[in-house]
Amino acid sequence: MQTLKRNKRCYFLILFFLFGCATSSYRILNQDDQSAELSVSPDRIVLECEWLYDADIKGLYGFMIHVLDEENTVLTLIQGNTLNKEDCDRRIKIISKILKEGKNIYIAGIGSINELRVKGKRSYFFPQKGTFFDNERTLQFIAIANEYGSCYDAYSGEEKPCPREPFQIQKGK
Repeated sequence: MQTLKRNKRCYFLILFFLFGCATSSYRILNQDDQSAELSVSPDRIVLECEWLYDADIKGLYGFMIHVLDEENTVLTLIQGNTLNKEDCDRRIKIISKILKEGKNIYIAGIGSINELRVKGKRSYFFPQKGTFFDNERTLQFIAIANEYGSCYDAYSGEEKPCPREPFQIQKGK
Protein backbone atom coordinates (compact mmCIF):
# COMPACT_ATOMS: atom_id res chain seq x y z
CA MET A 1 0.00 0.00 0.00
CA GLN A 2 2.81 2.39 0.90
CA THR A 3 4.59 1.60 -2.37
CA LEU A 4 1.43 2.39 -4.35
CA LYS A 5 1.08 5.81 -2.65
CA ARG A 6 4.76 6.55 -3.21
CA ASN A 7 4.45 5.59 -6.90
CA LYS A 8 1.41 7.82 -7.35
CA ARG A 9 3.29 10.76 -5.83
CA CYS A 10 6.27 10.06 -8.02
CA TYR A 11 4.10 9.91 -11.17
CA PHE A 12 2.36 13.14 -10.20
CA LEU A 13 5.68 14.95 -9.75
CA ILE A 14 7.00 13.65 -13.06
CA LEU A 15 3.83 14.71 -14.90
CA PHE A 16 3.87 18.11 -13.17
CA PHE A 17 7.41 18.85 -14.29
CA LEU A 18 6.83 17.53 -17.79
CA PHE A 19 3.57 19.35 -18.46
CA GLY A 20 2.98 21.84 -15.65
CA CYS A 21 6.20 23.75 -16.20
CA ALA A 22 5.82 24.00 -19.95
CA THR A 23 3.36 26.85 -19.89
CA SER A 24 3.32 29.69 -22.36
CA SER A 25 4.54 32.99 -20.95
CA TYR A 26 4.85 36.70 -21.67
CA ARG A 27 6.48 39.02 -19.15
CA ILE A 28 7.69 42.59 -19.31
CA LEU A 29 11.11 42.61 -17.63
CA ASN A 30 11.83 46.29 -18.01
CA GLN A 31 10.06 49.23 -19.62
CA ASP A 32 10.26 52.97 -19.77
CA ASP A 33 9.27 55.58 -22.35
CA GLN A 34 12.22 54.72 -24.62
CA SER A 35 12.72 50.96 -24.38
CA ALA A 36 11.31 47.61 -23.31
CA GLU A 37 12.70 44.19 -22.51
CA LEU A 38 10.46 41.13 -22.66
CA SER A 39 10.64 37.49 -21.64
CA VAL A 40 8.50 35.32 -23.90
CA SER A 41 8.05 31.63 -24.60
CA PRO A 42 8.89 30.65 -28.20
CA ASP A 43 5.28 29.66 -29.00
CA ARG A 44 4.31 33.35 -28.66
CA ILE A 45 6.67 34.50 -31.42
CA VAL A 46 6.18 34.62 -35.20
CA LEU A 47 8.87 35.89 -37.58
CA GLU A 48 8.07 37.60 -40.89
CA CYS A 49 9.79 39.06 -43.93
CA GLU A 50 7.30 41.49 -45.42
CA TRP A 51 7.69 42.60 -49.01
CA LEU A 52 7.81 46.40 -49.20
CA TYR A 53 6.47 48.05 -52.31
CA ASP A 54 8.69 50.72 -53.82
CA ALA A 55 8.18 51.88 -57.41
CA ASP A 56 11.88 52.75 -57.81
CA ILE A 57 13.67 49.94 -55.96
CA LYS A 58 12.70 46.29 -56.30
CA GLY A 59 13.24 43.51 -53.80
CA LEU A 60 12.96 45.37 -50.49
CA TYR A 61 11.83 43.50 -47.40
CA GLY A 62 11.12 44.51 -43.84
CA PHE A 63 11.95 42.15 -40.99
CA MET A 64 9.39 41.83 -38.20
CA ILE A 65 8.87 39.85 -35.01
CA HIS A 66 5.28 39.46 -33.86
CA VAL A 67 4.78 38.70 -30.16
CA LEU A 68 1.54 37.50 -28.60
CA ASP A 69 1.18 39.45 -25.35
CA GLU A 70 -0.58 38.60 -22.07
CA GLU A 71 -3.91 39.99 -23.36
CA ASN A 72 -3.72 37.92 -26.57
CA THR A 73 -3.02 40.88 -28.83
CA VAL A 74 0.02 41.13 -31.09
CA LEU A 75 2.93 43.49 -30.41
CA THR A 76 5.21 43.98 -33.43
CA LEU A 77 8.94 44.62 -33.38
CA ILE A 78 10.20 46.10 -36.64
CA GLN A 79 13.71 46.22 -38.03
CA GLY A 80 14.46 49.83 -38.98
CA ASN A 81 16.42 49.19 -42.16
CA THR A 82 15.27 47.38 -45.30
CA LEU A 83 16.80 44.11 -46.43
CA ASN A 84 16.92 42.05 -49.58
CA LYS A 85 15.05 38.71 -49.59
CA GLU A 86 18.16 36.60 -48.95
CA ASP A 87 19.30 38.66 -45.95
CA CYS A 88 15.81 38.68 -44.46
CA ASP A 89 15.48 34.90 -44.88
CA ARG A 90 18.93 34.39 -43.33
CA ARG A 91 17.87 36.48 -40.33
CA ILE A 92 14.74 34.34 -39.89
CA LYS A 93 16.85 31.17 -40.06
CA ILE A 94 19.27 32.39 -37.37
CA ILE A 95 16.52 33.63 -35.05
CA SER A 96 14.44 30.47 -35.60
CA LYS A 97 17.41 28.48 -34.28
CA ILE A 98 17.50 30.70 -31.16
CA LEU A 99 13.76 30.07 -30.67
CA LYS A 100 14.08 26.32 -31.20
CA GLU A 101 16.97 25.96 -28.73
CA GLY A 102 15.42 28.01 -25.93
CA LYS A 103 12.44 27.90 -23.61
CA ASN A 104 12.81 31.51 -22.44
CA ILE A 105 13.31 34.09 -25.14
CA TYR A 106 14.45 37.60 -24.25
CA ILE A 107 13.64 40.47 -26.61
CA ALA A 108 14.84 44.08 -26.45
CA GLY A 109 13.26 46.94 -28.36
CA ILE A 110 13.21 50.71 -28.50
CA GLY A 111 9.89 52.47 -28.05
CA SER A 112 7.03 52.42 -25.57
CA ILE A 113 4.60 49.65 -24.83
CA ASN A 114 2.80 51.80 -22.28
CA GLU A 115 0.35 53.05 -24.89
CA LEU A 116 -3.23 51.79 -24.89
CA ARG A 117 -3.90 48.67 -26.88
CA VAL A 118 -6.14 49.26 -29.89
CA LYS A 119 -7.58 46.32 -31.80
CA GLY A 120 -5.92 46.54 -35.18
CA LYS A 121 -7.02 45.23 -38.54
CA ARG A 122 -4.13 42.84 -39.22
CA SER A 123 -4.27 39.31 -37.91
CA TYR A 124 -1.39 36.94 -37.29
CA PHE A 125 -1.39 33.17 -36.96
CA PHE A 126 0.57 31.54 -34.14
CA PRO A 127 0.83 27.79 -34.89
CA GLN A 128 0.26 26.57 -31.31
CA LYS A 129 -2.14 29.35 -30.30
CA GLY A 130 -4.40 30.46 -33.15
CA THR A 131 -5.11 33.75 -34.92
CA PHE A 132 -4.91 37.10 -33.11
CA PHE A 133 -5.14 40.79 -34.07
CA ASP A 134 -2.41 43.38 -33.68
CA ASN A 135 -2.68 45.99 -30.94
CA GLU A 136 -1.18 48.86 -32.97
CA ARG A 137 1.86 49.03 -30.68
CA THR A 138 5.32 48.65 -32.17
CA LEU A 139 8.90 48.62 -31.00
CA GLN A 140 12.10 48.95 -32.97
CA PHE A 141 13.80 45.56 -32.81
CA ILE A 142 17.21 45.63 -31.07
CA ALA A 143 18.07 42.08 -29.98
CA ILE A 144 16.75 38.61 -29.23
CA ALA A 145 18.38 35.92 -27.07
CA ASN A 146 17.61 32.69 -25.26
CA GLU A 147 18.61 31.49 -21.79
CA TYR A 148 21.60 29.59 -23.21
CA GLY A 149 23.34 32.72 -24.49
CA SER A 150 22.46 32.44 -28.18
CA CYS A 151 21.82 36.01 -29.28
CA TYR A 152 21.13 38.05 -32.40
CA ASP A 153 21.54 41.84 -32.49
CA ALA A 154 19.63 43.79 -35.14
CA TYR A 155 22.71 45.69 -36.29
CA SER A 156 25.74 43.56 -35.43
CA GLY A 157 24.23 40.11 -35.89
CA GLU A 158 25.81 37.40 -33.77
CA GLU A 159 28.94 39.44 -32.92
CA LYS A 160 29.80 39.81 -29.25
CA PRO A 161 28.83 41.60 -27.14
CA CYS A 162 25.25 40.70 -27.86
CA PRO A 163 23.11 42.49 -26.94
CA ARG A 164 24.74 45.88 -26.82
CA GLU A 165 24.49 48.11 -23.76
CA PRO A 166 22.27 49.14 -22.04
CA PHE A 167 20.16 46.03 -22.64
CA GLN A 168 20.64 43.13 -20.24
CA ILE A 169 18.25 40.62 -21.82
CA GLN A 170 20.62 37.64 -21.71
CA LYS A 171 20.82 37.86 -17.97
CA GLY A 172 17.01 37.81 -17.74
CA LYS A 173 16.95 40.85 -15.49
